[in-house]
Amino acid sequence: MSQKSSVIWYSRCPLPTATGIAIDSGHLLNEFERVGRELKSIAEMTTEAERNSHFSHNVGEMFRQGGNIPPIWSRSRGGNTALVGIAWTKEYQSLLVRSDSSIEKPRDLAGARLAVPVRIHEKIDFWRVMCLRGYQAVLAKAGLTFDDVELVMLPVEDPYIETKTEAGVKEPSLWSGKARAQRQSEETLAFILGKVDVIYTSGALGLQLKHQVRARELVNMGGWSGADRHINNQSPNILTVDRDLAEREPEIVGAFIRAINNAAGWAMKHKESAVRSIANDVGCSEDWIAASYGEEIWSSLNVGLASEAIDAIRAQKDFLLAQGFINDDFSIDEWINENPMTYAQSERQGI
Repeated sequence: MSQKSSVIWYSRCPLPTATGIAIDSGHLLNEFERVGRELKSIAEMTTEAERNSHFSHNVGEMFRQGGNIPPIWSRSRGGNTALVGIAWTKEYQSLLVRSDSSIEKPRDLAGARLAVPVRIHEKIDFWRVMCLRGYQAVLAKAGLTFDDVELVMLPVEDPYIETKTEAGVKEPSLWSGKARAQRQSEETLAFILGKVDVIYTSGALGLQLKHQVRARELVNMGGWSGADRHINNQSPNILTVDRDLAEREPEIVGAFIRAINNAAGWAMKHKESAVRSIANDVGCSEDWIAASYGEEIWSSLNVGLASEAIDAIRAQKDFLLAQGFINDDFSIDEWINENPMTYAQSERQGI
């Protein structure tokens, strides 16, 4: 078991999270000052391996809130992590076709060319998984499978996280504006040139893309609810942490959970500031937030361990295994450590 460190590291994805709001509002920093520990972002780290710990989770004493695919991949490879919280926020997710396309409904996808970006330098290509997950969900509803369509592989050279060029420069995020703007460059170009018929997209940047290229929305999976609720990388998102830290100091992990859930409650009373925080993390203007993530986003930022959300993570793991993105199965129940959540709930302070 690793030794106690004075520094606790954190990372978050560029999507609506209680962690992002807790950083901007001061809830996390204040909480960790209270418990006598220093909190730092891995964006301050300089080496490629350290910065890519956002995916591999190879930096000890680290929290990560964000998409579920990289943590599942890391855990399947023996990553020493614990799943301590899950949040299920609504997110715009859709399949887009050109405005003049003959594809009018999901069953018209038979024979269509579906764009699949392939980042050739990434160990876990979460965006490719997201595209395939979205396609599979829509095809299944139409009684179709991947055998009924053409998956067009589009090589992508750019990494998800850019190399830090200046040592010592404090960066607010791992995600540069350039990287976010180029997230779907290859698919979009192929789409405009008529080399593919369908692209998957999501979030505020996806909704912007729809309007930028004047595409037509074939189906919006983000609007599905109940038993049909669409599971993908960011829905639900998860909070993971170094397992040694969770076992050795569950009260410290509980303090993190308490702080971000307090921040989620704070956001309900300070929506203007919270929208600004989310827009900054996502990389869009503030007026796209409600349209992309729903007016009720404030009620879904809290992390918990609801059985429905756990089942969704289990289903996502099974998809990754079936599609060959992970090779080794593992137990989701054994991955979960409930003790920090118990500490957080028993000691939760007023907002």
